[in-house]
Amino acid sequence: MSLIGYALVMARKFYDSTTYNHVMRVATYVAENPMIQEENMDDCIALAIMHDLWKETDFPKNAIKNKLRFRECLELLTKPKDMDYIVYIKNIKEYSDTNPEAYWVKMADIKDHLSQSNTLTEKLKEKYLIALLYLL
Repeated sequence: MSLIGYALVMARKFYDSTTYNHVMRVATYVAENPMIQEENMDDCIALAIMHDLWKETDFPKNAIKNKLRFRECLELLTKPKDMDYIVYIKNIKEYSDTNPEAYWVKMADIKDHLSQSNTLTEKLKEKYLIALLYLL
């Protein structure tokens, strides 16, 4: 099974419908991004689909063993509860040369959050716009 296929199976198994719809929109934004290199695209799409698994579900952390770089990206995208949000964003930017997939997924994730006018509060809008200042 391909990594994207695996990501889709895990998304259906672990996410509720709201989170599933969110990650699928993020995956679409990633797939449409002409700045992502072709050789990174499949990993970026799979990562977009899986980016909230550790944060939002009980998906086992040891389930991804054979793709070290993919796991590193998933770890970068999962903000520890005790970490400041800006420190988390700075980490993604700091590792964007070695783990560009995490960077592109976070950019697509922020784009999706900013586009959801029904759930976007002023506080969340400010949070994501500040994050973009560190990422761009």
